[in-house]
Amino acid sequence: MRSGSNISIDFKTPNDFEALYKSTSEQLFNIIFKQIRDRSITEGLVQDIYLRLWERRFEIQLTVPIQHYLNRAAKLAALNYLKTNHRRNIYLNQLRLDQARGDNVTEKTIFFRDLKNRIHAITDQLPPKCRTVFVMSRDEGLNTRTISQRLSIAEKTVEAHLTKALKAIRSSIERKV
Repeated sequence: MRSGSNISIDFKTPNDFEALYKSTSEQLFNIIFKQIRDRSITEGLVQDIYLRLWERRFEIQLTVPIQHYLNRAAKLAALNYLKTNHRRNIYLNQLRLDQARGDNVTEKTIFFRDLKNRIHAITDQLPPKCRTVFVMSRDEGLNTRTISQRLSIAEKTVEAHLTKALKAIRSSIERKV
């Protein structure tokens, strides 16, 4: 049955296949386990190697000893598992990041909308001229000089209205937080 370190078994019959399994499975387990470090996964990979061997037993034409073939199959099984598992982990991590970003974006959008509504409610309570200056500055994006020219008031007056509006907004928001 053994010739040196190589095993020469005709693995095409059930009895011979079982003898091959008994004499080589432990070595395949060790080869795979060194890479995977998980007993149940390693056992499954070893079983898959023997299952494929049994299913293809009449097709396989070996030019090397069966032990070399099985050792190579074990190394490839471990590498394929690690590669697939690595890709799966990358994909899962990306999904988690996307989900976290998505949740965060939604949360921020809701917070922003709520804050914007609160600011509008506060500015609606401001005196008319103060509200107009604030809206022109923040909503329309106009600078102090342009607001001053459009409303025919001094730039210092525009600044005073903005200061008053911002103080009112800040104090109202701080009270509600």
